[in-house]
Amino acid sequence: MTTRYNIDTCSMLTEFNASVWTARKLDKSATEEVVSNKNAKAKDAARVNKHLLAGRPELDVIQQLVGRARTYVYDNTLPWSDSGLRLLPTINFEKFATKMNEFEDEFTDTVKKFVDIYPTLITAQAMALGDMFKRDDFPTQNELLTKFAFRVNYLPVPTSGDFRIDVGNAATAELRERLERVTKERVDSAMADIRMRLRDHLARMSDRLTTDYVGGEAKPRRFHDTLVDGALELCDLAKALNVVNDPDLERSRAHLEQVLTGVTPTDLRKNEAIRQDVKKNVDSILDKFTF
Repeated sequence: MTTRYNIDTCSMLTEFNASVWTARKLDKSATEEVVSNKNAKAKDAARVNKHLLAGRPELDVIQQLVGRARTYVYDNTLPWSDSGLRLLPTINFEKFATKMNEFEDEFTDTVKKFVDIYPTLITAQAMALGDMFKRDDFPTQNELLTKFAFRVNYLPVPTSGDFRIDVGNAATAELRERLERVTKERVDSAMADIRMRLRDHLARMSDRLTTDYVGGEAKPRRFHDTLVDGALELCDLAKALNVVNDPDLERSRAHLEQVLTGVTPTDLRKNEAIRQDVKKNVDSILDKFTF
C-alpha cells in the first residue's frame, strides 16, 4: 500500500531561474584559421569563441550574485523534480520570499548599472580584443536587457485529488495511485537530502574535533568557526525542512543543538574537555541514528 504524505498542506514548490548574458561569440574566421593550421579534415573539429568582455569584471559580479541566490535556494529547500522544482516548507516561505526579493532587487540594480556603462565597455574592448574586435558582435543596450532575467515562482504541491478529467474510474484510480507513488518517492528523496546534509556535517565535526597525539603531545586539528555556526544553522534548517516529521531526524538535530548550545569555537579550541565532550556526543549521534 502506498504511503500518503499530506505535504501539500505544509509545503509548496518553488522554481528559480536566472539568465545572464554570456558575452561570448563564435569567431568564424579564427575557427577556420585554427582548423586549417592544424590540418584538420573536419570543418567542425574546433570552435573558437571570443570572450567579448575579456579582462572586465563587471559581468562576473552579476554571475556571482546569481550563484549566491542559487546556493541560497538549494540550502533552504529540498529537491523535488528533475525540472528544477524545489520543495519549500510553508513555515519558511516568508523568510525565503523576503531573501529572494532582496536578491532580485540587487540583481535588477546591478544589471541596470552594467547596462548604463555598457557603451564605454565596448569602446575599451576595441583595444583588448585587437583584430578580433567587431562592433556588430555586441548587442544594443535594448537587446542586452533581454539577455538578463531573474524569476522565482511558487506552486502548490500536486495531490492525487487534482485529477478531474473523465477517463473512467479505473484510469482515474491508476493515475491517483501513480501520483501518490511518485510523491512518496520524491518526498523520500527530499528527506534523504537533508539527512545527508546533517550526516556530512556531523562527520566533518567528528573529524575536526579529533585530537591527534604526536610524540605524546596533543595536537588538536584545526577548524573554521563555521564548524559550529554552520551546525547550529543546519539544526534550524533541519527542523524547518522536516516536512514528514521524521522522529530520528528531529532527535538527532535536537541532540546536536543541545550539545552546541552555549559552546563557542574558542571553547572547542582552548578547552580539551569541552572539545572531547562535544566530539563524544557527535559520534553518539552518528552511531545511534539512521540517516
